[in-house]
Amino acid sequence: MKPAKLILKNFGPYEDETIDFTKFDEASIFLIAGKTGSGKTTIFDALTFALYGCSASDDRTPQSMRSDFADTRTATEVTLLFEHQGQTYRIVRRPKQELDKERGTGTKIFESKGRLEIFKAGEKLAEITKMRDINLKLLDILQISREQFVQIVLLPQGEFRRFLTASSSDKEDVLRKIFRTQLYQRWSDTLKEMLKKQTTKTKDAKHAIDGDLAKVVWLDPVPVNIKERSINDQIATLSQQQTQANIVLKNLDEERRSIQKHYADASQKFHAAAEMNQQITQLAVKRQQQETLKAQQVQYDQLGEQAANLKWAKDLKPKYVQFQEMQGEISKNEHQLEKTVGEMHVQMNCHEKQTQQQEQLQVQKPQQDRRLKQKSVLEEQRPIFKRMYELQDQLKQAETNVAKVEQRLKTKEEKVAALEKQSEQITEKLNQVMGLTEQLNQLTQTFKVLKTAAKQLAKLNQEQQANNELKVRLGQNSRDLHELTTRVEQMQNKYTTLRSDWLSNQIVNLVKQLKPGTPCPVCGSTAHPNPAHIADLPSVSDDDIKAAETQLQQLQNQQAAAKTKLSEEVKQAAKQEDQLASAFKEFTAELIVEQVLQEIPADLETVSQQVATETSRNIAERTELQKQQADLKAEQEQQGQIKEALDQLKPEVAQLKHDCQNEQVRQQKYAVKLEDATHSLPSKFSDLTALNQHLDKIKQAIDSYDREVDLNRAQLEETKQTQAALQATKSSLEQQLKQVKGKMKTVKNELTTAISKRFGTSSWEPLQCLIPQEDQLADLQQQINDYQEQLKKNETTISTYEQIVGDHQLIDLDEEQTKLQQLDQVQEQLRAQYEKKYKQTLLNDELLKRVKENDHAIHAQQEKINQLQLLVETVNGSGDAKLGLERYVLQAQLKEILKVANQHLKQLSSGRYAMHLHKEAGAYQKNTGLEIDVYDDNVGQVRSVHTLSGGESFIAALSLALALGEVIQNESGGISIDTLFVDEGFGSLDQDSLSMAMAALENIESHNRMIGIISHVTMLQEQISYQIQVQTQGQGKSCAKIIAP
Repeated sequence: MKPAKLILKNFGPYEDETIDFTKFDEASIFLIAGKTGSGKTTIFDALTFALYGCSASDDRTPQSMRSDFADTRTATEVTLLFEHQGQTYRIVRRPKQELDKERGTGTKIFESKGRLEIFKAGEKLAEITKMRDINLKLLDILQISREQFVQIVLLPQGEFRRFLTASSSDKEDVLRKIFRTQLYQRWSDTLKEMLKKQTTKTKDAKHAIDGDLAKVVWLDPVPVNIKERSINDQIATLSQQQTQANIVLKNLDEERRSIQKHYADASQKFHAAAEMNQQITQLAVKRQQQETLKAQQVQYDQLGEQAANLKWAKDLKPKYVQFQEMQGEISKNEHQLEKTVGEMHVQMNCHEKQTQQQEQLQVQKPQQDRRLKQKSVLEEQRPIFKRMYELQDQLKQAETNVAKVEQRLKTKEEKVAALEKQSEQITEKLNQVMGLTEQLNQLTQTFKVLKTAAKQLAKLNQEQQANNELKVRLGQNSRDLHELTTRVEQMQNKYTTLRSDWLSNQIVNLVKQLKPGTPCPVCGSTAHPNPAHIADLPSVSDDDIKAAETQLQQLQNQQAAAKTKLSEEVKQAAKQEDQLASAFKEFTAELIVEQVLQEIPADLETVSQQVATETSRNIAERTELQKQQADLKAEQEQQGQIKEALDQLKPEVAQLKHDCQNEQVRQQKYAVKLEDATHSLPSKFSDLTALNQHLDKIKQAIDSYDREVDLNRAQLEETKQTQAALQATKSSLEQQLKQVKGKMKTVKNELTTAISKRFGTSSWEPLQCLIPQEDQLADLQQQINDYQEQLKKNETTISTYEQIVGDHQLIDLDEEQTKLQQLDQVQEQLRAQYEKKYKQTLLNDELLKRVKENDHAIHAQQEKINQLQLLVETVNGSGDAKLGLERYVLQAQLKEILKVANQHLKQLSSGRYAMHLHKEAGAYQKNTGLEIDVYDDNVGQVRSVHTLSGGESFIAALSLALALGEVIQNESGGISIDTLFVDEGFGSLDQDSLSMAMAALENIESHNRMIGIISHVTMLQEQISYQIQVQTQGQGKSCAKIIAP
C-alpha cells in the first residue's frame, strides 16, 4: 500500500488541506516537521481513519477529530488516494457529526458515511457506498487490521529504544499486546486461582478438623496429652471412645425403657384404682338418693290421686256445662215459645240439616276424645324436652370449658417446648465459645506477626531506599570517573606533547653545543656529519614540563582515588543488595511459614500490599469474632431468663392439667345425663319444636270440633224452640220443654251417678270444687312425671354403676401414689442421665464423622494440589528456570523478530553487531527469558544492550521496529507496505548518533520503501531535502507545505 494523495477538510487543525505524496516518489526519505502539537501525527490519524474509519490510537474517536473551528455548514471529510498491487483506490469518509439540516432550519446528527472507488489503468471498476461493505473490502485488500497497520506503518522509535533495554517483564507486556498472548496469562491466572481454591479447601478442611477436635468432649479418664497428639491418633482414640460410649448409651437406654414401662404400668393401675374408688363412691350416693326418692312415694301417690280426681272432673265438665246450658235453654224456650210458633215451616229444612250435622258430630266424638287424650299425653312430654335442652346447654358449656382449658394447656406446653428448644439452641451456640476463643487467639497471634512484619517491612524499605541512593551515587561517581578519565587522557596528551617539544628543544641545544672532535652526548661519536635540523619549536621550560607532570600526577591520583572509591561503592552496593535480598528472602519465608503469604512475592511493594491487606482482614475478623463473643454472652444471659420463665411455667402447666381433668369429668357427667334424657324422649318427635307443632295442630282440631258442636247445638236448640213456637200450640211447646227437661234429668242423673260412684255421695259439691282447680292438673302431672323420671334415672344410674363396680371395694391410694412417685423420680433421673449421655455422644459422633470426612478430603485433594502446584510453577515460571509458558511462547516470537532484525542490523552496522537472547536465567523472574544481548564482532564478545551508545541503540531499535513490522506482515499473509513512518526518537541523539541514524535510514531504503520521519528536530530539516512542513496559523488551525528540490 502506497499513499498518493490525502485531502483533509475540517479534520484536526486542517481546514482544507491537500497532501500530495507523489512529489516524494524520487525521495527515499521525507520529513514531516513542525512544532510539538502542530498536527504532524494527525496526518497519520487521517490515513488510518480513511482506511479503517478509526484514528491511530484508541484514546481518540473519529468524532473528536472534527475541527473545533468548523461550523455546522461545513462537514469533516477525509479523502485518500492510494495504490496497491496495480490498482488505484479512492476512499472518502465522513465521521458522525452535527451539521445543518439539508432542508429547513436547525441542525441534526448525520451518521458516518463513505465511498470507495476502485480504478485500474484509469478505468473505474467498482464503487461501494455502504459502510459495512467498504470496511470488508478494504480489509480484504490490505489483509491487516487497524492495530497491525499502526504497528507496521507507524514505528514509534522511542518506544522501541525503551523496549530494547526494558526488563523481560516489560517486554512481555509489550509483546503480549502485539501477539495477543493474553490467553496464556489467563491460563496462568486460572490455574493459580484453581490452586488457591484447592489450597483454601485443604486449609479450611484442616481448620475444620482442628475446630471439631477442639469441640470434642473427652470422657473420663481423658487420654493423656490428647490435644498434642497427631490428628490420626486423635481420630483413632475418638473412634474407640465413641464405640464404647454408644454401647454404654444403648445399655442406659434399655434400662430407661424398662423403668418407663414399670412406671406406665403402675400409673395405669393407680389411675384405674382411683377411678374405681370414684365409681364406688358415686354408687353409694345414688343408692342414698334412691332411698330418699322412695320415701317420697306416699306423697306422690296422694298427688297422683288428686291429679286423677282433677282429670275426672275435667272429663265431666262438658256434661256439667251441658246441664247448666239446658237449664238456661228451658228458660229461654219458655220465654220464646209464643214468638217461634209461626216460623215452624220455615225452619223445618234447617232443623233437618242441623240434625244431620249433629249426628255427624256425634260420630266424630270418639276421635275428639282421642285428641283430648293425646293432648294430655303430649303436654306431659314437653318438660322432658326442656330438661334435655338444659342438659345440652350444660354439656356444651362443659365442652367449651374443656376446650378453653386444653387450649390454655396447649399454649403453655408449646411455650415451654419453645423455651426449652431455644435454651438447647443457645446451649449449642455456647459450645462454640471455646472455638471462637481459639480463633480469636490465633488471629491475635497472627496480628502480632503482621505487626512485626510491618516493622520489618519499614526497615527493609529503608534499606532499599539506601541502596537506591547508593546506586544514584554510583551513577554520579561513574560519570565523574568518566570525566576524570577524559581529563587524564587530555592531560596525558598535553604532557606528551610538552615533553616531546621539551626534548626537541634539548636536542636543538645539544646540536648547538656540538664541536668537531667532541663526543656526542647521545651517541658518543666525535664526528658530526649530519647534525639534526629541527624547525622552530615552541619554547618549553623545565618549569612548564614539571607543572604539566604535576598536574597529570594529580589527575591520575584523583582518577585512582575515584576508581578505588567507585570499586568500594560497587562492592558495598552489591553487598547491600545481597543483604537486602537475603533479608527479603528470610522475611518472606517467615511470612509463608506463618501463612501470611501463599507464595514468594516479586518485590517489597507487593509484600507491603499483602501485609496491609492481611492486617485489615485480620482486624475485621477479630472485630467480628469479638462481636460474636459478645452476642454469645448475651445469649447466655437470655438462657438464664428462659430458665426462670420455665420454672414459672411448669407449675402452671401441672395445674392446667389438673383443671383439664376436672372439666373432662364434669363433661362426662353431663353427657351421661343427656344420654339418659335422650332415651326418655318419644321416638315420634325429634325435638320440642316438632312436638309443639303437632300439639298445636291437635289443639286447633279440638277447638274446631268444640266450636262446631257448640254451634250445632245452639242452632238445633234454636231450631227446636222455633219449631215449638211454630207448632202454635202450647202442647207442642210443653212437649218440647218436657223433652228438654227429660234430657236434663238424664244428664243430671249421669252426673249424680258419676259423683256417687267417685265419691259415694249424691252431692255435686265435690265436682263443683274440682272444676275450678282444673288448671292445677298440668303442674301436678309434671311433678309426678319428674318424680317418676328421677326414680327411673336413679335406678338406671345405679344399675350402670353396679355393673362397673361389681365386687370391687375401696382401695387406699396413698401407698400406691408413693410408689408411683418413687418410680417417677427414678425414671426422671435415668432420662436426664440418658439425655446428657445422648447429646454428648451425638455431638462427638457428628464431630467424628466430620473430622473423618475432612481428613479423607485432605488426603484425596493433596495429590491434586501437588500436581496443580507443579503445573502452576511451570506455567507461571516460578521454578528454577524462571520461565513461564507465556514468556516461553513470546521468547519464540522474539527469536523470530531478532532473526529478521539481525539482517537489518548486519547491514546497518556493517556486520559488527548481532542481537541474541540472553541464555542464562536472571536473578529474578522479571529479568529472565526476554533479555537481549548484543554480539560485538570487533571484540568477539557478547555484551548487554545497555552498553550501546545513542547511535548504536538507535540502529538496534530501528532494526527491531522494521523486523516487527515484517514479522507482522508475514503473519498477515505477506502483504506489501511501501511506506513507513518513524515517529520521534531523534530528539535525544547527538550529532554523530543522528548522522549514523540518517545513514541507516538511507541504507534501509535500498528496498524501494519510502520512509517518513515525524520529528521537530531542526538538524533533520537541514539534512532532509524532501519535507512536509506543518505550520500553525492561530485559532487552532495549521497548514501543510510540501518542500521538494
